[in-house]
Amino acid sequence: MKTTLTATYRTLQSQVSRSSAKLQQYQETAASGIKLNKASDNPSVVASVLSAQGQIRSGEAYQNTIASASSQLGNLDSSLDQLENLMVRAKELVVAAGNGSLGEGDLSAFAQQMGSLKEEAFALANTQVDGKYLFSGFAGNTLPFPDPTDPDNYQGDDNHVELQIGPGQKVVTNLTGSELFQGQGGGINIFALLSDLEQNLGAMDTTQALSRLDDLETGADQVRGARGKMGTTAMRVEEAGIRMQDFTDNMAAKLSNYRDADLVEAYSNLAQQEQALQAALSVTAKISNLSILDYL
Repeated sequence: MKTTLTATYRTLQSQVSRSSAKLQQYQETAASGIKLNKASDNPSVVASVLSAQGQIRSGEAYQNTIASASSQLGNLDSSLDQLENLMVRAKELVVAAGNGSLGEGDLSAFAQQMGSLKEEAFALANTQVDGKYLFSGFAGNTLPFPDPTDPDNYQGDDNHVELQIGPGQKVVTNLTGSELFQGQGGGINIFALLSDLEQNLGAMDTTQALSRLDDLETGADQVRGARGKMGTTAMRVEEAGIRMQDFTDNMAAKLSNYRDADLVEAYSNLAQQEQALQAALSVTAKISNLSILDYL
């Protein structure tokens, strides 16, 4: 009988220990709202959980890059909008100067306005965003156009910034000063054009100024073309952002399905396990008080 009681008692102790461990697990689940606190809770889904977490981190990294690309393209579009408007004003100024009834004072004022437009163009070309020059290529710390009297002096480089917005998806998020303002590759040097027009109007040579109207339009088209190209890129970035958000949301839902607890079920399991533990403790206490005298 003694051996039987000892074995029974040890069995009950083991049951109490398992029940206590189970109760602790349910308490952790109810408190955290997470049913998968460690790999042993459900080994069969650990690989899926780790995969989902990795894909969420990857998606979030892409979203950060997308946000950066969107910001850069937005700043670029703002500068291009101002430059396009500047080219339109320059053309209007030349047309107005072609009015044969204007006097020397009027043309001198127009020359000054054209000079102001040239200075504004240089200021746009030297735009800084977050301490980096927008049109310097990779040389973001270098002032691209240090000399407003020299249209050909470009100190930046001709490299394009590429950002990866998804698996196998890269976009260019900048324009270099040489291609946009100096017409590298067969375009118009906008600085040189505005400088020539300033000199023409200052010399009251309206005929020569009017002969450059086509060049002004070519320069404006140069800006519009660059703006359209970057606008297409911005749309692509926006669409990539939507897709990546959907992807990370889906992965988060998948992860939640594996990891997050049903709180109603969790508290129900907790209550049942508390009752089971109390019952096991009660039986164990009674067995531990038994002796041979109880059977006489």
